[in-house]
Amino acid sequence: MIEFDKKDIAVFRSLIEGSHSIALISHTNADGDAMGSMLGTKRVVEAHSKAKITMLLPSPRPDVFAYLPGYGDIVVDSDNHEGCTKALMEADLIIAVDLNNATRVDNLAQALVESQAHKVLIDHHHSPDRNLFHLLFSIPEFSSTCELAYWLFAQMYGEEAIDRETARCLYSGICTDTGFFAYSCESPTVYEAAGRLVVKDIDPAGIHDEISNCFSIERMRFYGFALSERLVIMDDIKAAYFHFSLDDQKRFGVEPQDMEGLVNYTLMMKEIEVGVLMREEPTRVKLSFRAKGDFDVSTFANKLFGGGGHTKAAGANSTLGLEATVELVEQKLREALEKQ
Repeated sequence: MIEFDKKDIAVFRSLIEGSHSIALISHTNADGDAMGSMLGTKRVVEAHSKAKITMLLPSPRPDVFAYLPGYGDIVVDSDNHEGCTKALMEADLIIAVDLNNATRVDNLAQALVESQAHKVLIDHHHSPDRNLFHLLFSIPEFSSTCELAYWLFAQMYGEEAIDRETARCLYSGICTDTGFFAYSCESPTVYEAAGRLVVKDIDPAGIHDEISNCFSIERMRFYGFALSERLVIMDDIKAAYFHFSLDDQKRFGVEPQDMEGLVNYTLMMKEIEVGVLMREEPTRVKLSFRAKGDFDVSTFANKLFGGGGHTKAAGANSTLGLEATVELVEQKLREALEKQ
């Protein structure tokens, strides 16, 4: 059992049990770890609190996780900004999962910062905003926020607090943030947590099928286009990147969640050690970085655009426009990798 500070545990339990209104929130363009940790946390919290609990996301829910319990209860800012803002401002307690600062909730950032609620962070990213959150369970060494949440709630309320449906949520997030145990899983704790969750009759093969075998025909055709037309290989520095304009995305009718995991295709090539995906949005360019060698993409993303994440997986945003962003990333990647 992973041990958390007993005083922090006691404070968190008191906040959960004493609150009348609780808001759960995770980051924009939610992935499996965001969805799993929020839905799993909600199930544990509602079993130990009489509070009204509202789950919030800044952007649409990814359809692939519709199999998880509570998926349909999530309130999306792009559909109901007034309702999301009200939930944050009126909450006694805000629990943020899988995010480390307010910029990751886009248009809900102001409400998150200005809310007078107690704010608790459950996360595994580097550099959490310690001025924003009153209580932090933030450990970057964990494979995922879902793994952290498993150990946290098992200590808080006992193993029995994590029922089958909660276990399905947490296991889903662990799987997606480790690529089904292909990366970010150097610590034996992730396998121990996964094993304890599997024991709860969660149907791991079924979860794998839900996450991995979910492509629409349009998404599959987009991936073909991406690999043949939008993949640039810089083999002399062992790097590769994808770049997509708004027109590319409209042509195939793909949404941000349809590109989840595509950046990992760059690392499927034996010779490539650093991969990037650059996706144009109306007001910015969204970047995802991956690495399998010694290169620290979190540091690179931070220096270049103020982004961050993990050593092998990070993200950032650029306001330079797609063409200028591609040019800058190429230049800085070359400089950094040739130096290394």
